[in-house]
Amino acid sequence: MERQAIDELLGELPPVLLEASCFLDKITGLWRYEFGLPYIVGDQLLWGTHMWLPVKNLFDVLLSAGERLSEEERARYLSRLATPEKHEATLVEFVPILRLPADVAVDPGFRTGVGNRDVDWRIRNPNGPPVLLDVKKRSRDLLEMVERMAQGERDPDGTAPAPTHDASILFRSIEQKLQTNAPDCQLQGAWIVTDLKQESEEIVNAFQALDQQKVHFAVLGAWNPGVAVLSHREEDVAILMELFREQPSNRHFFTTWGKWLTWRWSGRHPGFVNV
Repeated sequence: MERQAIDELLGELPPVLLEASCFLDKITGLWRYEFGLPYIVGDQLLWGTHMWLPVKNLFDVLLSAGERLSEEERARYLSRLATPEKHEATLVEFVPILRLPADVAVDPGFRTGVGNRDVDWRIRNPNGPPVLLDVKKRSRDLLEMVERMAQGERDPDGTAPAPTHDASILFRSIEQKLQTNAPDCQLQGAWIVTDLKQESEEIVNAFQALDQQKVHFAVLGAWNPGVAVLSHREEDVAILMELFREQPSNRHFFTTWGKWLTWRWSGRHPGFVNV
């Protein structure tokens, strides 16, 4: 980028972000900046990469916000981004938007018609129905596992215990935001960024329990390429993969041994399923 463009980009950043410390992570080779608060686990504080985020992610989001948001919308977004305890969750709102082609228009903070509720994005898909999308950053399962580790719990081989939690927490509050709609007219769902892999059968069951006329799909995906899509219709998976220019990935799931035998015996696949 030209120096002038960089100066203009940085000129919009709130001072508290401009003053954040920055360092080269020699383990990953990534430049990171320090902004955020430690997690609270019991009576302890947990520091981690949720506080030391890659500079590239922030840079990509700022570029996209400059292209996608009006001046007023951008000012509101940057104000939220400057709140340390909400910084990462605000940043990941752009995770799906960064995947879109430049000519695909979006409407941020779109009112759904349910009271005063809104979702993060309405995407005007040129090759299919519009897509309502709420983006969620979920960390509760990670904190629960860390707390179990702090209490001395380990698997038989001495490693950290497998996550055990209520998978429905991932979809909390999404259903209540949406009206009943036919997926051929408007696709509705969530993009979820999680800190841990999800047990395949548990997350499928949690998705199945949602109102299928309101929540048509759920995408698991983070900054790196590769997503998993839960959907009630195979054609919707294809629409979403094309829209976000993505490929399926199994890295968002794990399967316990007993359940793996069940999946294998039944011929079902633990990821990218139409349920």
